[in-house]
Amino acid sequence: MKYKSRAISLTYIKQGESSIISKILTEEKGLQTFIVKGVRSKNSKKKLSYFEPLKLLNINASFNTKQSLQYLGDITVGANFEIKTNKIHKSFIGFFVAEVSSKVLQENEQNNLLFNFIWDTTSKLYNCEKTDPNFALKYLLNLSQFLGFYPSSAEINNLFFNLESGEFCNKINSPKMCLDQEKTSYLKNLLNNNAVIIPQEQKSELLKDLLYYYKLHHYNLDSITSHLIIETLRQ
Repeated sequence: MKYKSRAISLTYIKQGESSIISKILTEEKGLQTFIVKGVRSKNSKKKLSYFEPLKLLNINASFNTKQSLQYLGDITVGANFEIKTNKIHKSFIGFFVAEVSSKVLQENEQNNLLFNFIWDTTSKLYNCEKTDPNFALKYLLNLSQFLGFYPSSAEINNLFFNLESGEFCNKINSPKMCLDQEKTSYLKNLLNNNAVIIPQEQKSELLKDLLYYYKLHHYNLDSITSHLIIETLRQ
């Protein structure tokens, strides 16, 4: 079955001497894994840069339910961004967004709302003049809404946040499972979309806490590495 779709490149690995295996989120078929033959050769009609993290694309592709690796036809850039400011910073954040997305999304699960969220997130990241210093934190929180474990705001005035239950509470039963009062305050501001300055050390700790939050809700991100770079970024 052949189809056309908007698509977002997430990650790729080298395959053989000149090919790659690429994970691409498509609007029509959800997350797909493609074998792209010869793309690393000098004579390839496809550019390897198309498969860099968070490239917005238009693709023609084939889909076969009996195959784990799909085949990619024509491919063009879906949106061009001229990154004039914070280029390195934005590239690292983009890598983080792409890496997290590739780990938590399920293959063949189409979700137009989720696709549009990641497409719009990418556009916002690369088009903004100044990067939101809390971009990575907000992405994890907003993505959790599509995955079914967005923090409950029912008791948001309580002092602490329980990572296991996803609820605010007034008692810490286990320090490992609860954010302290300071980090809970930062979390509340992020959830309410308030402008908040989080010191670098606390931001790094909160990022680790949110990754652990994902793990508690069955999305293990222990294997990702991009957060280590994000933790060192300073505005």
